[in-house]
Amino acid sequence: MKYLKLALFGALCVLIVGCTAAKQPSATTEASTEWRIKSLEESFLNFREKQRDQADKNTENTEVVNEKLAALENDVAALKSGQIMMDAPDDMVNAPEDKGWVTDLKPEDDKWVEGQKSKTDKPMAQSGEEKPWNTVPGSPPIIPEPTVIKREKTTTKTTAPAPKKRTVSSSKAMYDAGLTKYNANDFEGARGAFDEFLKKYPNNDLVPNVLYWKGETYYSQKNYVQAILTFKEVTGRFPKHSKSSAALLKIGMAYDNVDDPDNAIFYLRALVEDFPQSDPAKLARKELSRLGG
Repeated sequence: MKYLKLALFGALCVLIVGCTAAKQPSATTEASTEWRIKSLEESFLNFREKQRDQADKNTENTEVVNEKLAALENDVAALKSGQIMMDAPDDMVNAPEDKGWVTDLKPEDDKWVEGQKSKTDKPMAQSGEEKPWNTVPGSPPIIPEPTVIKREKTTTKTTAPAPKKRTVSSSKAMYDAGLTKYNANDFEGARGAFDEFLKKYPNNDLVPNVLYWKGETYYSQKNYVQAILTFKEVTGRFPKHSKSSAALLKIGMAYDNVDDPDNAIFYLRALVEDFPQSDPAKLARKELSRLGG
């Protein structure tokens, strides 16, 4: 029985402590909420006070603006009715009336003075020098017309200049001399003349022709290897020159003569493609049909 009473007393103590603990958070929450409400009320009151001050200032500014607008309207109305005069410059205020120049007089009036001079003006002093401009000159003297002397026209016979003899340049003369030897089957002499030309005139316009005919001297002597090398110098240095088409034809023919049909067909085709309208291209087509290319 004693233990039962102790157990009941302990349970009662626990219950009391729990209730006290449960009440404490509730009181804290209520105090916090009350403080927040008071803070919000103060902030709202401050805001309303500032709002009233701003409204008062706006009212004052509006009154000032209205007063200025009313003054401006009065000024505009006065200007329209002519009541306000523009301020005159300082030098025109109370300026005396200028009566030195009279514009309402006529020549028949007594007060008219020519040139606006008074009768008391003294004449200007005159110098003793001659005044040629005071005398009016007479009519100009009559000058007799000059007599025209007619001269007979002399015709001079002009003789036409004698036609100039055409002079052949030394480079052209050397080139022609080499061709003459080639046509005479003097291939060694022709090649010597062409070599001398190339040494003496390396930049002459006839260089492509000279190289071609030098290759022809080798070809005529059946030295096909040297002929191919010389003709290739023409096509390599002067690919657009007219002699390049003839050089390509001779290269193909020279390869054919040394039993190299593949190179022969290659260069003959190049001739037909690069110079299709040339005379050597016509011969190249015949050679290609013969070679099966």
